Amino acid sequence: MKLLDFINNKTNNAYIDFKLVSVIFDEKSHDLIFKFLYKNEIKNEDKQILTNLIKQYINKDVNIIVKCKKAYIDCDLVREVVYNFIKKNFASVAVNLNKEQIKVEIANEIFVTINCNKFIYNYLSNSNVKKEILDYGEGFFFEPFNLEVKFIENGENIEEYTIDDNQSLLESIYNSSSENLIKSYKVENINNIIGEINGCPIEISSIKNTIENIEISGIIKFLTQKNFESKRIDKDGNNVIKTYYSFNIIDKTGRINCVCFPNKADLNKMLILKDDDYIIVRGNVEEFNGRLNLKVNSLAFCTRVDEDNVENIIIKKEPNEKYKVVFPEIYNEMIQSNLFEQSDNVGEYLLNNDVVVFDIETTGLEASKCEIIEIGAIKLKQGKKFETFETFVRPKGNIPEEITALTGITNNMVINAPNIENVIADFYKFCYNCTIIAYNIDFDYKFINLFGKKSGYIFDNKQIDALYLARAFIPGLKNFKLSTVCKKLGISLENAHRAVFDAMATADVVIKLSSHIT
Repeated sequence: MKLLDFINNKTNNAYIDFKLVSVIFDEKSHDLIFKFLYKNEIKNEDKQILTNLIKQYINKDVNIIVKCKKAYIDCDLVREVVYNFIKKNFASVAVNLNKEQIKVEIANEIFVTINCNKFIYNYLSNSNVKKEILDYGEGFFFEPFNLEVKFIENGENIEEYTIDDNQSLLESIYNSSSENLIKSYKVENINNIIGEINGCPIEISSIKNTIENIEISGIIKFLTQKNFESKRIDKDGNNVIKTYYSFNIIDKTGRINCVCFPNKADLNKMLILKDDDYIIVRGNVEEFNGRLNLKVNSLAFCTRVDEDNVENIIIKKEPNEKYKVVFPEIYNEMIQSNLFEQSDNVGEYLLNNDVVVFDIETTGLEASKCEIIEIGAIKLKQGKKFETFETFVRPKGNIPEEITALTGITNNMVINAPNIENVIADFYKFCYNCTIIAYNIDFDYKFINLFGKKSGYIFDNKQIDALYLARAFIPGLKNFKLSTVCKKLGISLENAHRAVFDAMATADVVIKLSSHIT
């Protein structure tokens, strides 16, 4: 029996207008927190009644905290909820759906009408898809939820596509906006100064909005060293003075302001830079005071080649509708935890966000010179293992003997595997709208980022480094190798240095440390 059914059975349906939003276990205070929404009014004694009934239901020696919040509803909220659900779960539809096409009326019930073209109509009218939206709406709102999908034959600004035209639809969307067109070119003689450069810069004129993990190259101008007071306090009680550098990078298509905040070990390296040097930098484009700036995290000297050979790459903001070569499988676990056992171990971030924990095996350490030969990943939903992604990748060259000795992966094992161009498209789909996590994610991400860009996929997901979590929240280890951390936490790690097994073990580490994720 579900918790609310149990409560209403004990109270003659006194809490029929309550909804349980979340259950969170706070490892620091050892509190189990239940969050409810209520529709009408709440009495002073209701929280205590709910607390006592929950204790009866779970029959565990744990401190119960009940939080209640009044639910409000209006047309804009309903429209936002429906649109975001479609965007998250049916991305190929959402790319051609505007919020204005979702009409909402509220009386004693909620009536939602989606006015759409033929492509969206055919998709959303599918009984299974429509049922998913209805079930979500009924679960989210107190009022009865009704949904109608309406085909508007001559709707304003609506183009007509059939299901079979889906690829053409996406391509037309990508090609219709110059913001989706990136121009990239090649550089050579890369000499890393700070961090590691992949060597796949784009033209500055291609940068229209904020974007993560891009590379640009050009001539330095207006290189300036500056200081600022950080929030850290020194032993004398004064703010620590930090140094950063500001400069412009100029290529043949434009210029952009860059800022670099080197750590103490890299400060002296910056002294070798001067105006008119030709460099390549990697970082995130952010908006500051109404201007786009590039926050640099890697930097290198280089020279540009193929001056007249600029490659156009279409950014594929949405994943393919279907997987091409790698088909994820539902994860089956023999021992299933109930809700309250899960809440004892899983932090709020994992309960509220889908994450993909992944690992890759490669032919070497440098992304610009080496190749991916295996990708393994596990998707977590509500803090539980849900779906796996596992494949070998066929490299263009041979696998070095030392890599075979380390991973056990031979040339014969990958000879019939799909190539990276097809695999990266499927992996992008698998990771879409998820936080991505890896153990020492900087290494894995630089490969995924580089090969993704080459095929037009920008992995701009939020990232979490499981190695950082281990270093921050597992004290007293002699080292922080994945095997050492697993042993400390009582996690099994078999077949180390094979992608899917390392990903599974990393996922267990993340779950155990998830209360620290924010």
